[in-house]
Amino acid sequence: MNKTPSILNGQVLSWSMYDLANTIFSMNILSRYFKPWVVEDLGKDGLYYDIPYAASMLVAGLLMPALGALSDQSAKKKLFLLFFTVSCCLALGIIPLLPLSLFIIMVVLFAASNFFYEGGMVFYNALLYSVAEGTHARLISGFGVAMGYFGAMVGLILVAPFADGIVFGIDVIGEGSAGVFLPTAIIFFILALPTFIWVKEKEWKRTKKKKSIKDAYRDVWEGIIETRKYPGVMRFLIADYFFEDSVATVILNIGVFSSIVLGLEGGSIDAFLITSTVSAMIGSLILGRLAKGFNLKSMMTSIIWGWIVVLILFIFIQNLYLIYVLGSITGILMGGLWTVSRPLLAEMVPLQELGRFFGLYALSGRAAAILGPIIWGTIVYVFSPERSAGIWLAGALSIPEEGRARLPYQLAIAALVIIMMIGLYIFRKVPKVGHRVETIDE
Repeated sequence: MNKTPSILNGQVLSWSMYDLANTIFSMNILSRYFKPWVVEDLGKDGLYYDIPYAASMLVAGLLMPALGALSDQSAKKKLFLLFFTVSCCLALGIIPLLPLSLFIIMVVLFAASNFFYEGGMVFYNALLYSVAEGTHARLISGFGVAMGYFGAMVGLILVAPFADGIVFGIDVIGEGSAGVFLPTAIIFFILALPTFIWVKEKEWKRTKKKKSIKDAYRDVWEGIIETRKYPGVMRFLIADYFFEDSVATVILNIGVFSSIVLGLEGGSIDAFLITSTVSAMIGSLILGRLAKGFNLKSMMTSIIWGWIVVLILFIFIQNLYLIYVLGSITGILMGGLWTVSRPLLAEMVPLQELGRFFGLYALSGRAAAILGPIIWGTIVYVFSPERSAGIWLAGALSIPEEGRARLPYQLAIAALVIIMMIGLYIFRKVPKVGHRVETIDE
């Protein structure tokens, strides 16, 4: 295999297509449409979204480390990925086919779709070193993230007409924003197909003993214990817990936040998200290339400081032009975080155990995504302008009537700043690592 394949290499493009495909799910469902559908279209509390989402992340966090270990043993990461992708698309596609009287079942299906979406990322990330190696994997990681954000932008544009309820004079399937759910599922699956057809999964040295799920959990536990063999891995995973906590919460609530706090509407929200997405795409490519020559820990530290500054500014700034600038910076930082974090972890551990350690990475990130939305949802609920705590605080701070709806969301952003700073404090002692030196066997 060419040790430095072009990003236009067929395998690299096929692998990156999955980033393009699944980010459409993330943008359309998690960020843009599902929570506004619950809160604004159906008039229900946001906790109907936050709690099922958190529950799906808990299940993913508990199961994915073991399944990642099994995928190492079987060398069938592509098969695992295919199962999780099909399951995600089916669960999402069924939702708009149900009547609103079955709302609870629809919420359960949403949780299931998110579980399969999150779970698939374990196997997809572990396939990175099947298509690239050495510092070039850092560039390919950035290219994949950039492709993902391009997909998010394309996905928003493609499904926007379905949110209006009528396409080419035909009524779409689903009430309100739910009209985008089935198209999103179909687009996700179609665009993911190149990964399953053309990526060639590489096999590493592994035990020939067939493992059960019990063996897999034992491997996970041993992996946690053995992180002492790989300095910095456990500290990285703990710090990542706090980073992912904040970022996942931003992703989940950006739609509602844009509407209530930033005062954007409909097409303006899409324009804001597309602007952020274009910035993320460009930033991921640039940071992926820079990562080939820079220390990953230093890059990660700078990215997190950027997050802290931007979140603080979002609390106070209301100027529309500055909001778009901050949105662009947020996109760059979001793309940069995922561009750098994947190779940073991968370069700390053996290639033949990538599935297991990316499973632990998933446990860290998914566990974080349980706490963050609950913290956000609780703060917004307790300090809403209709409740006593919100009324008291708004009065104590002399906040005018028109600003009181924004207050709970500003407090929630402040909580994310604190979480980021805790993670950065832990991360500071992660050692600097050199680039991956193992080669991929044919």
